[in-house]
Amino acid sequence: MQFEVSRSPFCMSSKPLVAVIGADGFVGGGLAEALAAERVVYGPCGDGDVHINQAKPLLQRADVIVNASGFRVRRGMTLNDYRRCHWGSTSAFIPFFRPGALLIHMSSAHVLGKSKQRVLGNSATPNPETYPSAAYAIAKYECDRAVERAARERGFRVVFLRPTILYARNGDTSMIDNFCRLAKRGVVARLYPRDARHHLCHLDILRTVACRIVEQRDRMLSGSSLVVADPYTITSRQMEALIRRHLTRKAMTVPVPAPLMSALLLRAPHFKNPKLDIHTWGEIFGVFHLDTVYDPFETFRSLGIDPTQFEMDKTLLPFLQRAFQPESISERTPDTAATPRAA
Repeated sequence: MQFEVSRSPFCMSSKPLVAVIGADGFVGGGLAEALAAERVVYGPCGDGDVHINQAKPLLQRADVIVNASGFRVRRGMTLNDYRRCHWGSTSAFIPFFRPGALLIHMSSAHVLGKSKQRVLGNSATPNPETYPSAAYAIAKYECDRAVERAARERGFRVVFLRPTILYARNGDTSMIDNFCRLAKRGVVARLYPRDARHHLCHLDILRTVACRIVEQRDRMLSGSSLVVADPYTITSRQMEALIRRHLTRKAMTVPVPAPLMSALLLRAPHFKNPKLDIHTWGEIFGVFHLDTVYDPFETFRSLGIDPTQFEMDKTLLPFLQRAFQPESISERTPDTAATPRAA
């Protein structure tokens, strides 16, 4: 299925009023660019930005709102911190949406939890307690349910996007980006178990999915959940080999037994001070051996997206090529979403 290109190379030429909340974050910024959307930000305003505190008139008029606010997993954050960050901030602007508007809400594939028995797709039952960073996943899923209740009560529609671990063209502090940064410093991590699979998601896939939803907004069913991921997985062994293939300097190999590291670090107490909170590192190491596979193909089919345009040679390999160019890794440290103020 082909569509006409407008200001963005991702979107067709219809003209709904689209607003992206959290457009000063990694995900929100990428979606705002792809959707040629009005930018609602939490931090300082750039040219044309609307601060969240002044966004009510815009959100009342918007045909489509993308909610990309909220932290991802962060050291020092508790379940209550994540609750304030996600539903606490979202509940502040939900009352502004008009009946009939469409909300594209950034959820996460992590709310589905972990499973080695089956591939997790759009109809999978959420099980956030089983995700290694359970506090984050629980808060995200609680926010999803609260948003769905609000949509029924207020008469707007909502579609939930559940991306896996995101990465993009430039340095973004994603898992794969951090392993590239480490390799450029002369250390290649050898993750164990070697055959644990990682299911990543290039930001361009999320951008394309969001654009297709806007294009097909009149037929989107409220409450739909769409898993968004690369059309392939890589193992820890393959990830190391790909990093070494693109590395231009000698590097030492450091074994990382992820299950053991996770078990040891999870015994540490949780500290609010991020510098002291090694407990969250235990959760992160748990993600390194999660070995859960997702099914993005139902999403591709339902939106008419050709998954071959996102094969490895068009997504991960170009990312790695850029990652090992000295000028490609910046010093910025964005989140997958902008920073909301506590409600």
